[in-house]
Amino acid sequence: MKIGKGSCNGTFGELVQGIIDERPFLITFPIKSLRSEASFIPDPTSPELTGVNSKGKGIKAGKLLLNQFGLNGGGKLDIRSNIPMGKGMASSSADIVASMKAIAHSYSLPLTQEIISEIAAKIEPTDGVMYDEVVAYDYIHGDLIESFGVLPPFILVGIDLGGAINTIEFNQFTKAYDRYDQHQFSEAYHWVREGFSKNEFSLICKATTISARVNQKILRKPYYAELEKLAHTFQGGIVVAHSGTVVGILIDKNRLNSNEIGFHLSKHLSLLFKNLKQKPFYYSFEGNLNVKKIN
Repeated sequence: MKIGKGSCNGTFGELVQGIIDERPFLITFPIKSLRSEASFIPDPTSPELTGVNSKGKGIKAGKLLLNQFGLNGGGKLDIRSNIPMGKGMASSSADIVASMKAIAHSYSLPLTQEIISEIAAKIEPTDGVMYDEVVAYDYIHGDLIESFGVLPPFILVGIDLGGAINTIEFNQFTKAYDRYDQHQFSEAYHWVREGFSKNEFSLICKATTISARVNQKILRKPYYAELEKLAHTFQGGIVVAHSGTVVGILIDKNRLNSNEIGFHLSKHLSLLFKNLKQKPFYYSFEGNLNVKKIN
């Protein structure tokens, strides 16, 4: 045994979220700068798993992991995170994944994404952040549907609209999706797949906007029409937290003057939401993420 370390990225909502053939799914939108970092100090003399600045869901996940491998020892789990809670940015899921990774590292456990998913789904609907790459994921049952790989380079300019959403309570309600909505989700899924296959970010933006538009009947975002106009003007796509409070616009970083475009978008969002205290969230992804799978 040793001091274990584990980490997990957060998200900025989801690229797509909905239902296809009665199966709930989301397509993840990992954001590398949003991180949950966990450390675990094992204590084989104690049966208790305790937390220092830790959150309850991470500790619960750690207990389930130890039980699954028949381990009776305890220890101290410490979780540090820069991911805001209740915003749809996978704060709880990231804590859960980081905690299990830290304990598995400490005990040299053969942890897999499948084990993480199985345990995480017992605690709450989970965001698929145990996978570093973009994946389609059944967030209710914790099942991987499809892996797409790493997003092309992009710039995200977003904003937190304020408040908080309890995702557990939110997901207890049946969403009022009709047949047309499900057709829209199928179309959005298709465009994501095509976007990755052809490395065309505009197709991914098309998918995110379709999904965000359908989500307006489930969890409305204020000034959505104005946001769509901005996205159209700057040839980007709307991205939202389908069960959270953040909304943003994606643009292709490979475009000419993309950084200047991102700056102008930030100004427009600041003016549109001038009554909010929050400043726009700006994230630039170069497309150089080293995807590492758990061994």
